[in-house]
Amino acid sequence: MYHLAFEVNGAVITAAQGWRVLMSWASLLGVSMLAASPQLTPFELLTPFELGTAGDFLELWRKKLCTTLADVVALERAVDLISEGFFDGHNVLFADSQKKLTSSHETSRLLVVGYNCFAEENGQESIDMEDIERSPGRKVDHLLNEWVMLSRSKVLVARGEIFAARDEVLALLKTDDLGTNP
Repeated sequence: MYHLAFEVNGAVITAAQGWRVLMSWASLLGVSMLAASPQLTPFELLTPFELGTAGDFLELWRKKLCTTLADVVALERAVDLISEGFFDGHNVLFADSQKKLTSSHETSRLLVVGYNCFAEENGQESIDMEDIERSPGRKVDHLLNEWVMLSRSKVLVARGEIFAARDEVLALLKTDDLGTNP
């Protein structure tokens, strides 16, 4: 259980750091687009090249925000399942890890709200936050399997069963090919 708790907390801290960088970029992008939108040329007055470039950029921003929100939700669900299944409902996260995860979720929601305001003003497709939060996909299963495998393999290595630990890792890698990647 010791190794599992550290795997989960390490994964949350690592993911939160990556999301912080991505969300900083997305925040700056969102603020610049929201602040500049009244002074900019409306989308219907753009040239075909400008419209194509703006549309691609907006779609990229939309996809990044959807992916980030889905990843945050999946990590929260996986942490909850680990806490319920292995720690009798006690929170497995340390206080700082929990704070980073909660902050990441709140920030990703705010970024989606900002994008949706911009999308609505400019006739673009909005992001359905509730749909993303309802079904985070197979990413939850992937995280659970990875954390359990890593903690098991560490225990096996500590016992001197290096080949059994290798087999644990290889078993996870075999199920994580391109066709089954979450």
